[in-house]
Amino acid sequence: MKSHSHSYPEPLWLPPFFRQIGVIVAILLIYGLPIALAYQFASLVEPVVERYLLEPVSHALREYPAMVQAFFIGDYGLVSLGTFSFVWAFPVVLFVGISIAITEESGLQTKLVRTIDPLLRKIGLTGADLVPVLTGYGCNVVALMQAKSCHSCSQKQCVSMISFGSACSYQIGATLSVFNAASAPWLFVPYIALLFIVGAIHTRLWYEKPPENPFLYIGGKRLRRPKKRNVLLKLRGMLSQFLTQAMPIFLFICFVAFILDELMIMNMFIRLLEPVFSFFSLPSEASVAILFSILRKDGILLFNEGGGALLTSFSTLEIFVLVYLASTLSGCLVTVWTMAKQMGIKAAVSVTSKQATTSIISALVMLVVVRLMMSM
Repeated sequence: MKSHSHSYPEPLWLPPFFRQIGVIVAILLIYGLPIALAYQFASLVEPVVERYLLEPVSHALREYPAMVQAFFIGDYGLVSLGTFSFVWAFPVVLFVGISIAITEESGLQTKLVRTIDPLLRKIGLTGADLVPVLTGYGCNVVALMQAKSCHSCSQKQCVSMISFGSACSYQIGATLSVFNAASAPWLFVPYIALLFIVGAIHTRLWYEKPPENPFLYIGGKRLRRPKKRNVLLKLRGMLSQFLTQAMPIFLFICFVAFILDELMIMNMFIRLLEPVFSFFSLPSEASVAILFSILRKDGILLFNEGGGALLTSFSTLEIFVLVYLASTLSGCLVTVWTMAKQMGIKAAVSVTSKQATTSIISALVMLVVVRLMMSM
């Protein structure tokens, strides 16, 4: 009996230039639409959670000692900041996870790899590097593991691009939350674009271009209908990682920040870094969120300290630059550790130091350029 395969032809009749444009549009849709949906979902859910969870918890704890209240609903409270993290990060992980799983299962990922190769070579990458770079928008650590299979001549470039330009799901969710709390959600579009553009420039400047000979990409000639079971299995793995690894680590960060705040160590740390931040003409109070973002990228949520009260003292430009620095100064601790495990400590230190250099210089250039434009 003849089997019927659900497959779809590839538009080979299109000129290469238009196919490349199509790939770029496809990538924007694959990751842009899920993020837009996640933002809308979180925007609707946040006031509901605040009314029916945070306010009742705050009311129930009003007779308890101040330290207990601070532990749960204070500036670094497990319930207050933990809820922000879940409400904003979980929808991103869910919707982006569905998109990634469908892309992989349908064979679309292979088509993108083949077509985008000539464009990626201009910034020192190859088409094969596209898969881990895109995977980095789900989780940088998983992307680094995929980068092991990249051709040796572009592995460092790929790792560097993932660490700098691939904003993971938790980072995206935290950033959306911060920009929303600052009443400037529109900042997310230039933010995510800048990460990729500066990441591409960074990769091209610091690393050599791969050889011109194209690699052979193995894959079917036609797209196929993704199997529901496989998509659900991939998605379950991503959600499990978020619930069992990402959230517990972020809650631990909240606990550490609470202890440091209670012991007044936080204020000492802020005063210590004040000269560094004054050089950038940035508020030193933001140094705490930048420090914890090096541990985990959703540490950016500490900018929401006091329900976003801290953000009201910053200008829109300061918020943008601070979130950019927190995102790019270094990969998260687990990402750097994975680099060291795969490539060696020396290579990990080299990648991280180069990234920090590019991050600081580009942030300084951004501040100078924008302020000059504002003064004209």
